[in-house]
Amino acid sequence: MAMNNIFSALCAILGDAGRWLRGRAAALLSFAAADHPYVYLSGSALSLAAALTYIFSQRYGFFLSRPLWVWTALALCGAFCLASLAALASKLRLKRRYRAGSRFCAPAARRAARYGSYVIWTVAALTLADRLHVLYQVVREVMAMDTNPSPFFQAMVYMFYNSRALFLRGLWTTLRLAFFGTIFGFLLAVGLVFLRIQTPSKRDWDHVKLIKILCSRFAALYATVVRGTPMMLQAFIIYYAGFGLFKGHTDLTITEINTIWSFFIAGLTTVSLNSAAYLSEVLRGGVESIDAGQTEAARSLGMSSWMTMMKVVFPQALKNSIPAIGNEMIINIKDSSVLNCIGVVELMYAATSVAGIYYKNLPNYVSAAIIYLIMTCCISAILNKLSARLSLNTYRGVPSSN
Repeated sequence: MAMNNIFSALCAILGDAGRWLRGRAAALLSFAAADHPYVYLSGSALSLAAALTYIFSQRYGFFLSRPLWVWTALALCGAFCLASLAALASKLRLKRRYRAGSRFCAPAARRAARYGSYVIWTVAALTLADRLHVLYQVVREVMAMDTNPSPFFQAMVYMFYNSRALFLRGLWTTLRLAFFGTIFGFLLAVGLVFLRIQTPSKRDWDHVKLIKILCSRFAALYATVVRGTPMMLQAFIIYYAGFGLFKGHTDLTITEINTIWSFFIAGLTTVSLNSAAYLSEVLRGGVESIDAGQTEAARSLGMSSWMTMMKVVFPQALKNSIPAIGNEMIINIKDSSVLNCIGVVELMYAATSVAGIYYKNLPNYVSAAIIYLIMTCCISAILNKLSARLSLNTYRGVPSSN
C-alpha cells in the first residue's frame, strides 16, 4: 500500500511537471509566432554589439576562435543591419504612410524580420557564451599566478582571491551589523514610538500629564539629534564614550576593555541607535496613518487604550511599515561602511586593508562595490517578494542612504 501511494505521488508530480513544460512550450511557440515592436532596432543593436565584440576582442573562446562561424555570424549581422537601415530609410521617406505603404510592413516582410531577429539573438547568445568562457579561463589563470598582474581585471581577481578570507570576514561582519542592528533598532523604535505618541488627556492627573509630555519630547529630541548628525560622528562618540566609562570606573587594562567593549559591539550599538531614530519615525507615521475610527470603535467595545494600541492599531501600522523596515536594513548594509573609522572589520575595512597590502586601490574598491551591489540587490528582491506576498506597496529598486 505504501509503495502504491509513493508511486501515485510520483506520477502526480511528473504529470504536473509535464503540464507545466507543455504550457511553457506553448507560450514560447506563441511568442515566437507573434509580431513584436522594435524588431529592427533591437536586432541591429545586437548585431553591432556582436560585431564590435569580434573586432575588438584580444582573446577568443570556443566560438570566436572558429573563422567560419565568425564570418557567418558577421554576414548575418551585416545583412540584418542593412535591412534595418533600409526600413529606417523607408520610414523617413513615407513618414505617416509607412504602415500602409511600405513593403517592410507587409506580413511576409514582418515575418522574415522576426525570424531574422531570432537568428541575431542566437548569434548574440553564442557571443555572450564565448565571452563567459574566456572570462572563466582568465580567472583560472589568475588564480594560479604567484605575482600580482598589471591589467586591471586580472589584478582585481588576483587580490580578491588571495585575500578572500579577509573579504569574507568583512562581508559576514557587514551582514551581522545590518541584520542585528536593524532588529535591535526596531525593538528600541517600538519603545520610542510609544513614548512619542503619548498625548495628555483631560482625565489624566497632573503628574501623568507631565510624564507624557516629557516622554514625547524625549523621543522627539532623540530622533532629531540622531537624524541630524552623521553616523561616523556617532560611532566616534559611542566608542570613545564607552571606552572612557570602562577606563574611568574600572581597573581593567586597555586590552581587557577592548575585549569587553570591542569594535564590533561599539559598531553594533551605533547602528542600532541610529536605526532606532529612523524606524521610530517610520512606525509613528504608520500609527498615525490608521483611521481614527478604528480606535474609537475599539474603545466603544470596552478596550483600554493599551489594548486598542496592541490589538488594533499597532499590528496594522507594523504591517504597513514592513517595506520601510526592510529598506532600513539595506541602508544599514551600505552605511555600515563608515564604521571602519573605529576599526570595525567590515567590508570597507577589508577592501582598504587589501589595498594597503598590494598598493592598488581602485581594483579593491571596485570589488567591494560589486559585493555591496550584489548584497543590496538580492536583499531588495527578497523584500519585494515578501511585500508582494503581504500585498504591500514596494519601492522597486535599491533605497538611498539615510
